[in-house]
Amino acid sequence: MRALFWLWIMFLLVCLVADSAVYWVVGSRLGKGLELALDAALVGGIDEEDLIRGRQLARKEKADEWAREILRKNMAGALAPSLSFRFELFQEKDRIWVEGQASVTAPYLLGALTGSGSREIAVSRKQTFQGLYK
Repeated sequence: MRALFWLWIMFLLVCLVADSAVYWVVGSRLGKGLELALDAALVGGIDEEDLIRGRQLARKEKADEWAREILRKNMAGALAPSLSFRFELFQEKDRIWVEGQASVTAPYLLGALTGSGSREIAVSRKQTFQGLYK
């Protein structure tokens, strides 16, 4: 009887460690993917003709398209269907910055035991365009 008790405790501990590892890995991967997506939005959203004329104007539609494509490519796999992404582009004179928030629903073992089965992991970032032309 004692052996079953300790096996159950060890099983719960292993589930807790595995869930913590999944949460940390998915959060880290989502954060790095979001950073790359925001960088792509900044670079892809700036029109080449505007840069030639000395203006730093970003096109929101192009930036949003680039960010979504890069994030989708970086998060391809089992988590891609549950991925949600929010993107904002701001401009003041010659200053451009983007803010993004990505979230994904990841399964976890202890949730399967209690009946919920998944947890939402959300990450938000802010990036500023660093373009100095003299």
